[in-house]
Amino acid sequence: HHSTAPEYHCLITMFIKKDTRKIPEILTDATRRASAPPSSPNPANDSNDESKRDIVKEMRFARRAPEFLPSCGVSALLLPPKYRPALDNLIQLSLYDCGLQTLAGIENSFDEGATPLFPQLTSLDIGRNPKLKNDSLPSTFYTQFPQLTQLWSDDCSFGPNIPSTLLDLQKLQVVRMTGNRLEGELEDGIGIRYWKMLKVLALDGNKLTSIGRGLGKLKYLEKIQMRGNELTSLPEGVPSRENSSLVMMGLSSNKLSALPDSLVEVGATLRELYVNGNKIDELPEGLAEKLVALKNFNLAHNSLGQGDSATVGSQSSTSEDGDVIMEDADSNAPGTRQLPRDFVDRFGMPEPLTGQCTKEDCCVVRMEGNPMAELIRKKYLEEEKRKAKAKVAAMEAEVIE
Repeated sequence: HHSTAPEYHCLITMFIKKDTRKIPEILTDATRRASAPPSSPNPANDSNDESKRDIVKEMRFARRAPEFLPSCGVSALLLPPKYRPALDNLIQLSLYDCGLQTLAGIENSFDEGATPLFPQLTSLDIGRNPKLKNDSLPSTFYTQFPQLTQLWSDDCSFGPNIPSTLLDLQKLQVVRMTGNRLEGELEDGIGIRYWKMLKVLALDGNKLTSIGRGLGKLKYLEKIQMRGNELTSLPEGVPSRENSSLVMMGLSSNKLSALPDSLVEVGATLRELYVNGNKIDELPEGLAEKLVALKNFNLAHNSLGQGDSATVGSQSSTSEDGDVIMEDADSNAPGTRQLPRDFVDRFGMPEPLTGQCTKEDCCVVRMEGNPMAELIRKKYLEEEKRKAKAKVAAMEAEVIE
């Protein structure tokens, strides 16, 4: 149900048919299976009916809002003591798009020796429940998921800060909280006190204005997605050499005016860098030279070349086949100062029609929508128009002769 589901979701679940039974019936069946006596020592004596033997480890209750009425929420439906054997075995649970308003009941009972409600659960999806807010979660919610590694909570209403009980889920590796109501500075303890095991952090579509330096401490972090926020800069040290697993950064549609110099410290691993739709007007010297693993670099619709009256387009000539030929790619020449020499040496200048730099086969660099690329395009089209007129004039002259 997630259009951007990463590889961490088991592909096999894509082909599971929806269970048409009501939730109590599903839980009763799962409880019966969990309570059944173990298989006999002789496999030949086992029942051939797999439904009587297999313990249920995954429950997908997505899009069942009619069953989760306010008067009959999570607590009343899932948590009656008679269903405890079923919950004990769960590894994956989806409550996606169920009209949930509260998760009250998923909390510490304070009974002496009480075990967590979901002792083995590793993946929880509570996405697209827009009425879920910070106060919808009990303060001891985290105590009921000691093994949780994946939390999907896209399109809820958490904010302006990440709920503290979610920060206390110490084993999380994948956190998706896109399209919520997070604002201001992202919790700076992430990576220092909280979520030290993170591999994927997706917070697209919020209103975050800054992120803490703790993200630079996450040695397992592979992907960070912060698209569509209000970030004006990244703190020094994000990313850092401690982010030794980082392969992707999605920072498009923010308000960044520059890229951090520390990007070079993840040059050996970073394969995808998306910073399109920002206000970047220059690139760090040496960046292209150090980002040796880069495969996708999207710089489209930024401000590179802003304010240049004489640009690189005015210093080029056009060959007979229409290619723009650089006569002087010196980094101090007018119009090239926004592109460091190592960038031009590796990727080349933007193609006139596509705005892409195509000099290196294994890395796509997109620059369309930048003033520099637009001016190169304009100069190219003007030159093509001039050549076409000259060709027509020459043909007319031949006719007259």
